[in-house]
Amino acid sequence: MSETARDPLGEHDNIVAGFQVEDRAVRGRITRLGETLDLILGAHDYPEPVARMLGEAVLVAGLIGNALKFNGRLIVQAQGQGPVAFVVAEYTAGEGVRGYAKVDADAVAQAIAQRRDDEGWVKTLIGEGVMGLTIDHGPNMEPYQGVVPLEGDSLVDSAETYFAQSEQLPTRIRVAVGEHWDGDGERHWRGGGAMLQSFAGDETRGDPAADWEHCLALFNTVEDAELLDPELSAGGLLYRLFNEDGVRLFEPVDLPRRCSCDRERLASIIARFSQDDQDHMLVDGKIVMTCEYCNKNWDFRPADIEAAKS
Repeated sequence: MSETARDPLGEHDNIVAGFQVEDRAVRGRITRLGETLDLILGAHDYPEPVARMLGEAVLVAGLIGNALKFNGRLIVQAQGQGPVAFVVAEYTAGEGVRGYAKVDADAVAQAIAQRRDDEGWVKTLIGEGVMGLTIDHGPNMEPYQGVVPLEGDSLVDSAETYFAQSEQLPTRIRVAVGEHWDGDGERHWRGGGAMLQSFAGDETRGDPAADWEHCLALFNTVEDAELLDPELSAGGLLYRLFNEDGVRLFEPVDLPRRCSCDRERLASIIARFSQDDQDHMLVDGKIVMTCEYCNKNWDFRPADIEAAKS
């Protein structure tokens, strides 16, 4: 049994969990990421605003993906014409999350230096563009994609627009990404987020609209410091928000950093190239492939590629 399976109050990092406000037509998801987010953001030397934006995308993917309750992948991707070509985060049910940003470092530095105080980071880094949410159920079903324009000051704004337009479901999302110094004076990334949603009421609940306004007012009091505080558990934060109504936190599930790079799979990909292409890829007697997500180098000798062909 995992640690989170013994953790009904969500007191550990790297989790996502559902919750229900008692006797209200309101439910949600809450996530806390420590090592998971630090591994994702620390794999590349991103400028700080880019790292924060990617962390935001990872949190959004975890919250929405877990809420879908399906065996598949949710891909959140924002892309445009700015110095950050795209930001992508992926949630895989039962496996975890990963993320990557494609960055023109020199152009990002220039954009940051020229940024106006009233300009949001989405416009500064990505520019005019779109956010796509792709739901991939697996090889036997066609993926579904919803696309909305990039609007507002953060990726969260566009995610909320997606729910308003595609799902027509009242939704509020809060995320925070920041840095934490541990007892040894080392700096680590961490993040936290929560999503609140209205749903159709029934005979045991009151007016869904009134429930939504009531819970939204409480939810909007969440502060970034609370989402990031390693000493405040998921259950503790929900209790602070909804203790007068009562709130149930469902069993959290692990949300580790997941990367799909695999030596055997990568070798089989190289084996599909022509021999001439493979010869051009050789440097000092080996072919090196680097995973864009985790930034890990994989070395392959010609014998490794030959073995992958059999």
